[in-house]
Amino acid sequence: MMQINSEYVVKNHRRQLFFGGFLLMLSLMCVAMTVLFLFVSNSANQRVEEIRQQYRTISERREARVAELTSQLVALQNKLDGIAKHPISNPADKGKPAEGDKSPPQPKR
Repeated sequence: MMQINSEYVVKNHRRQLFFGGFLLMLSLMCVAMTVLFLFVSNSANQRVEEIRQQYRTISERREARVAELTSQLVALQNKLDGIAKHPISNPADKGKPAEGDKSPPQPKR
């Protein structure tokens, strides 16, 4: 007849309890690491989204500035085109007659 509480059975149960506790601790570590990973991933995703929003805002301001400068450039180009169509008149040339309008030279006295 075998004793139920023999030394062998107690050591075998202790070993199984220790092994079970060890596996339970590993499982709890895995759960904790999963929760930590999800938390860090979520906060990182939020930060990335904030950075993207900041860059969208910067990009929109830059595009608005480019549009403003483009409209100014078009206005200046139109002015330059308008100036190029009109003959150039210099104040220095106003006193001189045109080539065809020259009168014969006056004799010297």
